Amino acid sequence: MFVNKKNEKLQEQRGSSFNLIANGTEITGDINTSGDLRIDGQIIGDITCTAKLIIGENGEVNGNINCHSGEISGTVQGQIVAKEILQLNQSATIQGDIKAMRFVVEDGASINGRCTTSKSLSLPDHLPEVKLIGYEKKQAVTR
Repeated sequence: MFVNKKNEKLQEQRGSSFNLIANGTEITGDINTSGDLRIDGQIIGDITCTAKLIIGENGEVNGNINCHSGEISGTVQGQIVAKEILQLNQSATIQGDIKAMRFVVEDGASINGRCTTSKSLSLPDHLPEVKLIGYEKKQAVTR
């Protein structure tokens, strides 16, 4: 199988560490990590995770999430942006908008917000109108 050296290096950087916020732990403040993150406790603040984010069934996040990929079984109140895939398991409860390249929603998951999928999340909200010079709109020919 062919391996892209650039993607292999990025994968190494993203998955080089693992962070766990255990059940019963409460944190108030923003979290930034380049390693994988699992939350089984409660977070009040924004989360930026450039690797995989997992929120367990007892995990609660009250803030915005920006991650590379994610799997949610707990509760989130805030906007979620996943650069690749986001999986919402049956026990997930989301109160906020979701943006992801792809996402999977299991039967039973609850979402109260807008869901947007996009091949590239770096596109601006509004693309400028492009005028083509020297282009004439052709009329349809009907017979």
